[in-house]
Amino acid sequence: MIIEKRDRSYEINNDYLYIVITLLLTTVIFFLLIVFEHKIYRILNVVNFLTWHILLELFSVIISFIIFNNCYHSYKHTRRFRLLILATTFFIVGSLDFLHALAYEGMPNTFTASSANIAITYWIIARLIMAIGIFITSITPLEKKVKNNERTILHISIVLTFIIFYIVVYKSHIIPPLFIEGKGLTSLKIYLEYIVILFQVLSIFYLLKNYRSTSNKYLIILSSALILTVFSEALFTLYKNMYDTFNLLGHIYKALGFYLIYYAIFKYNIDMPYIKLKEAQGKIELYANNLEKIVNIRTKEFKEANDRLHRELDYAKVIQQSLLPPNKMSFKNVVFNSGYIPCEKLSGDFYDIYEIDKDNIGMYILDVTGHGVPAALLTMFSINNIKSNERLIKRYRGLKPHKNLQNFYEAFNKLNFPEEMHIVTFLATYNISSKVLTYCSAGMNCYPILIRRAGEYEFLDKSKGFPICQFSDFFTPQYESAKVQLNKGDKVIFYTDGLVDVQKNSLLSEEDLINILLENRNNDIKELNRNIIEKMKNPKQYFEDDITYFIMEIV
Repeated sequence: MIIEKRDRSYEINNDYLYIVITLLLTTVIFFLLIVFEHKIYRILNVVNFLTWHILLELFSVIISFIIFNNCYHSYKHTRRFRLLILATTFFIVGSLDFLHALAYEGMPNTFTASSANIAITYWIIARLIMAIGIFITSITPLEKKVKNNERTILHISIVLTFIIFYIVVYKSHIIPPLFIEGKGLTSLKIYLEYIVILFQVLSIFYLLKNYRSTSNKYLIILSSALILTVFSEALFTLYKNMYDTFNLLGHIYKALGFYLIYYAIFKYNIDMPYIKLKEAQGKIELYANNLEKIVNIRTKEFKEANDRLHRELDYAKVIQQSLLPPNKMSFKNVVFNSGYIPCEKLSGDFYDIYEIDKDNIGMYILDVTGHGVPAALLTMFSINNIKSNERLIKRYRGLKPHKNLQNFYEAFNKLNFPEEMHIVTFLATYNISSKVLTYCSAGMNCYPILIRRAGEYEFLDKSKGFPICQFSDFFTPQYESAKVQLNKGDKVIFYTDGLVDVQKNSLLSEEDLINILLENRNNDIKELNRNIIEKMKNPKQYFEDDITYFIMEIV
């Protein structure tokens, strides 16, 4: 229980109780063992000691591999360097502790004859690796990320374990002895234990320093676990016999320490993300409720900036619109007609229609939050990430819209875009031979409408995905593509919400749009497009939201 000064007032921080209680109990027990050694010290029966030793070591081994599994799978989603180090560390430590248990003097021969020196060699290497691994973790910034593939972690861990095993079993002559029969522990072994203790004490210092800045109580629990392992290592500098009470108590301290390490890491990697996700869901709900207000504020700001940057914006407008496809496009059995009306000089809407290969046409439409310069810049980012200039990548992503969106989401989250910025988009691929349209949505709030020549219509709403936004630390979305069979004479209109926003832009509602499509189902898309433009004419000739759409027809 520590008193801390916060905002000129003093509060009692109960998190430190974990450390105070752990330190007090371990110190008292350690003190009693030293003072009353002549009464407490025993050399246990070999069978009884080995039974307890196997149970305690197997417990530690299982905990080590659980920690490895937890960190390994958490790393796959977060790419945090700390998790990579912990996963590698505890895989090796768990493996060496298992070999230590098998090689302990008195155990049946396995890879080599069991002996005190081999068992202690495995032990001290495992303790050094664990101490250094946790120390590196404690000094690494929490948000530091790396791009290593998670399978590399497993492969490196297995190789290092095998190298250590090979040296200990087959090249043991190059390792100085750590235990001599009849004499006990060597000075080297004791000094190495002191080095382990030093790294653990330094780790506790840095973990507490991190706690002061993050108030993460699991760092306190991890520090308490290291206190137990410090006293465990201290006991392993005192034992005189492989089967005495100091040795057994050291293993008990170690098992308790491993459990607390597991508890801290498990809670941090499993419980905290759910807590953060719940908080984030609250933020998303609040953001959604205020989205309209935010858009209006941004629009006003962009209009004011327009007076100062008139010529630059005109030039930027020319550049942006030059990247759009032609209003009319034709391929073997499909034609396109489009409309694009930005509410300002620069638009947050964008679309593209392009040839993936001789038999497949790619297309997408997207809507970036807000308008003007920031939104236009984000559309430029989108163009570069959705349609690659490299032929093989362009084909691979183009034929799998869900893969394309997954890559887009990951690329967006690698950059430090403002949290309030997000993109909704709809990707599709049309196969000319089979006339199958494959599509995938990323949060699009207005689904394309398919009008059959016979008069039926349907929304392409079988794919519902997550918007492209800064949210990868809390959630990894899964995108899935859907397919629809098209026939000659079918028409599909892709559009952003500006087209049917009655309050902001025009008199054209979603129902009006459907009626226009039905009335023109037997007309070509040129006539259909003319009727849409006529219907949505605004007497004020001013729109508050971008209007973007394109129509495809199977011919």
